[in-house]
Amino acid sequence: MNPRLSRLRATVPDANCDFLGAADRIGAALCRDALWSGKRCNWLGASMESLNGAWTTVHRAFGPELYSGTSGVALFLARLFSLTGAKPYLTAARGAVAQALTRLDDISLDAHIGFYSGLTGIAYALHEVAEALDRPGYATEALRILQSQSAEHPGGQGLDVISGSAGAIPVLLRFYRQSRQDFLLYLAIGHAEHLLSAAERSDHGWSWNTLHTPVQANLTGFSHGAAGIGWALVEIFAETHEERFREAAQQAFRYERHCFSAEHDNWPDFRSFNQSRADANGTGFMMAWCHGAPGIGLSRLRAYRILGDPLLLEEAETALRSTAKSLNNPSAGGSYSLCHGHSGNAELAIYAAQVLGTPEHGSLAAQVGRQGIEHYRTNRIPWPCGVLQGGETPGLMLGLAGIGYFYLRLHDPARVPSVLIVGP
Repeated sequence: MNPRLSRLRATVPDANCDFLGAADRIGAALCRDALWSGKRCNWLGASMESLNGAWTTVHRAFGPELYSGTSGVALFLARLFSLTGAKPYLTAARGAVAQALTRLDDISLDAHIGFYSGLTGIAYALHEVAEALDRPGYATEALRILQSQSAEHPGGQGLDVISGSAGAIPVLLRFYRQSRQDFLLYLAIGHAEHLLSAAERSDHGWSWNTLHTPVQANLTGFSHGAAGIGWALVEIFAETHEERFREAAQQAFRYERHCFSAEHDNWPDFRSFNQSRADANGTGFMMAWCHGAPGIGLSRLRAYRILGDPLLLEEAETALRSTAKSLNNPSAGGSYSLCHGHSGNAELAIYAAQVLGTPEHGSLAAQVGRQGIEHYRTNRIPWPCGVLQGGETPGLMLGLAGIGYFYLRLHDPARVPSVLIVGP
């Protein structure tokens, strides 16, 4: 037995210790595989890159971003250190942060504001790591990074949650509520106005062209679609009480309501390349945080908490029902990643238990966690990550750090905040 965990068994239920133990083993593997240069560390891992017009799996060193870079790994290791007190996690988290800070210039100008792919996400990770490691200097650096965005016009940035204004707005508001620095609120409002100006308005609601690649229609879903943008607009309405933001959010949800398929009990994925999951009409469907019911359910739960609209709760319950079906036997196959795997899907159940006070949803998420432990950890089988044919990879949204983060959420959801929907 790991001696660090044996000290916890007197105060933590056995199931929760198993979850912390799973995260601990993943953290140990990440520390083992870290590549060091002085006080900085990085990892090698699989990722998907566009080469000659096709997505290809490549193996490379990580960048600084939250999604698949060293700041995301640092976030997990720092949270793990705060729960275990194990010094290797402290050391590796600090090394990963140091590496990220040397590579800020690698972020492209048009993705600066991005949460998962840009500077805003790195700032968020720095702030969270500062809290977990008691390193206030990281929080100061996080504000400096955000301050640097004030001079950049929102119109030059993307729109969606992954790399654009929608992902940045809730994070900027989170920083504003903590620091009360006005530039953060003004920056968030500027990006909300950018979303309003870019909306494509129709009789069925408002939608956005977020990817600028061939699609069958403007996307639904959390990562690139109307659900994530609607969520961001709900958050800015909650802070400003400006009716135009509430109306825009409701129009985003109305667009997705129009697109909903009762036959599939899900929302469509209109990306043209998603033909492997297409129905007879050539429309694809995914069951993931990024596209489909799990992420859309998160948006509706948060919107219902702010707006109190019973229709939003009804849609959240639909998403929960569909997602629960997909989680019945998660160890049978498929990714365990946060972005498009069982861990990310189970986050909807964890979040629902917190928002609605429904223990049955927490039990469902715990079931997913236990099945993962029994199938992968106990049998020493590599965790299935989110890069096709990429094997185990270290990053947060596609890899081991994210799976470990899921187990920390199961262990202590009140102390470990979600990285799939950032709240106040």
